[in-house]
Amino acid sequence: MKEILLNVLCCPACAGDLRLKILASAEGEVKEGELACSSCGKVYKITNFIPRFVETDKYVGNFSFEWLFYRKTQLDSHNRSADSLKEFISKTGFSPADLKGRLILDVGCGTGRFMEIAGSEGGETVGVDLSFAVETAVENMRGRKNAHVVQADVFNLPFRPGVFDFIYSLGVLHHSADTKGAFDRLPSLLRTGGDISIWVYSNESRYEKVRNAFTDFYRFFTCRMPVRLLWWLCHISIPLYYLKKLRKFGAFLEMILPTCVHPNKDEMVLGTFDWYSPRYQYKHTYAEVENWFHAAGLKTRRLGVSVSVTGHK
Repeated sequence: MKEILLNVLCCPACAGDLRLKILASAEGEVKEGELACSSCGKVYKITNFIPRFVETDKYVGNFSFEWLFYRKTQLDSHNRSADSLKEFISKTGFSPADLKGRLILDVGCGTGRFMEIAGSEGGETVGVDLSFAVETAVENMRGRKNAHVVQADVFNLPFRPGVFDFIYSLGVLHHSADTKGAFDRLPSLLRTGGDISIWVYSNESRYEKVRNAFTDFYRFFTCRMPVRLLWWLCHISIPLYYLKKLRKFGAFLEMILPTCVHPNKDEMVLGTFDWYSPRYQYKHTYAEVENWFHAAGLKTRRLGVSVSVTGHK
């Protein structure tokens, strides 16, 4: 943890100021330590450079597994691609150049895939995740002076109100127990004049509704499987990829048995596992999501990938 992070942190229990106690330092950062609330007295540990505001990964153990297993699979710097960059722009409406000099919050940062993008042109990024993917995120963000990682629950975030210039959450909020409830925790963290972008799974079209119905049926069983067994079963996405390239038959097959159709084999398995393993997986419409933004006093615009919405405060 970089000491400058104290400027945005507060006690998630009472919003009090936090006092830092350093127990060990390395590479110019706090490796081990404590954050004590000056108001309520609660103490939060810093271990392996990460401030910890939760003791377990609760209902997201599947993400802890997948992101520790696929540490660099989706990093553009590792793949020498621009896949994550293109996805970030299409789902937020912002390029890294737009975020230069801005303080950014990545809600559900995983391994730091989008943190790498958001901070590439000088934006300062704070990534927060409930899962133990934060271990990998810290490893992937090592050496980046403008990147910070925090382990916390979206329903109990340890950040001061009105401090962030830009907040985004791509493919995360729908995996919480209450998508709207998770979103509602975010606008208060945004400064006036700031922007917030989210992308959640779509339930817009008739095709998607049928596809989602099949998914929910399968998920009744897959969510109860041992994680490693499900991971092995997800390798079926590799041969299915080639069948789904067939026009009408491929679309029908994808509707009744959704799997990831990314051309990279690791991405196929990862994406399919990500689809079938989470305890919670809700789907939404534009009208539904826009109502959340409007209720928070945000001006909205729809983006090109359903369902992605950006709001301005």
